[in-house]
Amino acid sequence: MKTLPLLMIPVALVGFISPVWADDGQLERAQLESLLDKADEYGFTHYEEISMDDGDRLELEGWGKDGWQLEVEMAVNDGSLIEEKRHKDQVPKWALSGEEVRQALNNAFDSDLQRFEKIEVDRNGSIEIEGYDTQNQEIELHLDGNDFSVTGVEND
Repeated sequence: MKTLPLLMIPVALVGFISPVWADDGQLERAQLESLLDKADEYGFTHYEEISMDDGDRLELEGWGKDGWQLEVEMAVNDGSLIEEKRHKDQVPKWALSGEEVRQALNNAFDSDLQRFEKIEVDRNGSIEIEGYDTQNQEIELHLDGNDFSVTGVEND
């Protein structure tokens, strides 16, 4: 009977298909928190956008404590600096502090977000977080900029 070897192929492939989310442009909670700690060490105090780029880079846009606007790419695997752009600017009132970013992300993770892809705040203070839920479906969460409560959830 030659069906046994064919049945073993899907079992053998499971090891190769197991999820390595960062390679797909997604981060799990602990890895994202570690990278945010690295961003704090780098000098970020406020953020406009944090997003995955090319699966192995985290792109951060925001401001440092010295008033400079920062655009930084970090390696996902160790948080090392890949690229940096900066120019003198003032922190806008609508930018999220590091603590506010963490609070918004914690609320999103508590509301079914499993893997992070992007967070963005607009000039009106509206916050949007994109990623994947427990069913591995794309999810987009909208949060109130005042109390960081989830005001809407969209699944794609």
